Amino acid sequence: MLDTTFFNKNYAKFYSVLIVFFGIALFAGQYFIDRKNFNYLIGWQLILHVIFIFFYFTRKYISLQQLFFASIVLRIGCAFIMPSLSDDVYRFIWDGQLIVNGQNPLLTTPDSYLSAFSHSNENYLYLLQLHGLINHPQFYTCYPPFMQIVFTVAAFFGGSSIFISIVIIKLIVALADCVAVYFIVKILKKINADVKLVVLYALNPLVIIEGSGNAHFEVMQVALLVISIYFILQHKYNFAALFWGLAIVTKLLPLLLLPLIIRLLGLKKGILFCLIAVAIAVLLFIPFVATGSIDGFAKSLNLYFQNFEFNASLYYVAREVGWWFKGYNYISFIGPFLMVIFLLIYAAIFFVKRKLSITQFALCSLIILSLYYFFATIVHPWYIINLLPFALMANKKYAFVWMGIAFLSYNAYGNINFKENYYLVGLEYLVVITAMFFSLKKDKITFSA
Repeated sequence: MLDTTFFNKNYAKFYSVLIVFFGIALFAGQYFIDRKNFNYLIGWQLILHVIFIFFYFTRKYISLQQLFFASIVLRIGCAFIMPSLSDDVYRFIWDGQLIVNGQNPLLTTPDSYLSAFSHSNENYLYLLQLHGLINHPQFYTCYPPFMQIVFTVAAFFGGSSIFISIVIIKLIVALADCVAVYFIVKILKKINADVKLVVLYALNPLVIIEGSGNAHFEVMQVALLVISIYFILQHKYNFAALFWGLAIVTKLLPLLLLPLIIRLLGLKKGILFCLIAVAIAVLLFIPFVATGSIDGFAKSLNLYFQNFEFNASLYYVAREVGWWFKGYNYISFIGPFLMVIFLLIYAAIFFVKRKLSITQFALCSLIILSLYYFFATIVHPWYIINLLPFALMANKKYAFVWMGIAFLSYNAYGNINFKENYYLVGLEYLVVITAMFFSLKKDKITFSA
């Protein structure tokens, strides 16, 4: 039995010191460790996760004020460190620069734009430097309108400074993530859950690193979704639909969960909610459609689903079967085929006549998104952030296990030709499926028709 005397008398000072050490380790790893050095990366993550797990098991001794303050400081601090684990942010800046200069990033690829750009233009050397930092410059951008707005703000105020532009983007993402923490607490209070469970999100090292550190917009999507869910709990459905629509034009994924909204709110309110959310999304997509650039966006999404693969599970199994039958990688068929299977499973779940409570909605959303990633061809570690608010509401911890162990996929960055270690991939999904099984097996979910 843990002796609580020390914590009862000294918890404020002790946790302040521990959080400072946690923050130093968090910042130092991002600053000094290259993503190609997997041994150092995994050692760094082990240190952070040992402290993180300690925070979780002793969370009752941490005040919400400490959690809020620590989460804000850690996220804002990360915004001033150049991203070391992802180069996506350079494409963000490129898109923003094009918009600031009156161009549409969906009408041209970075390669074609730079090749046609005048060498005598004063911005040429800056664009040449930025182009060299972009991954896949031969492809159209695939980032939706709300993200493009943020890119434009960063490019406008950052000017020709890559560093300032990155800091602006990361500060916006960090502030959005702080908002997410705040509304997660409000939701947990509203549904009479343990509010201290927010520590699993607020002090999660990978949420902070992938969000505020690497500027991945999954945390902004989470912020918009939890605001929407909070308004649903307040019965302010129009406001809720507005924020859900903004979440759609941030990362598109929330579209998947709209059918569950109908089961949560009922047919009339649910359909109205969906219509408002989709209308908001369509409204922000109008500039894409009006300029004819939706075609480039669609091509990028199609390429994403049919050509790229990383850290997948069922897809890798299907791919091996494809190799056995076809003698080559049949991803152009297997990727869409797996998505069709996923949608059929989703449809079967949806068309069972059910009415969902808010916690049942959270659990169903968690399961649906988990299945989506099981069938996906690409599962980057930061994608798992999308599961976390629903995992907190449903009190299911397997998503946090997945978030932590997905970091093993960074092993590929240190290998020649970005080659994955399939033993590590297999270990990851073995752990995830096991954790998911034990997390869900005791649930007997009841629904009212």
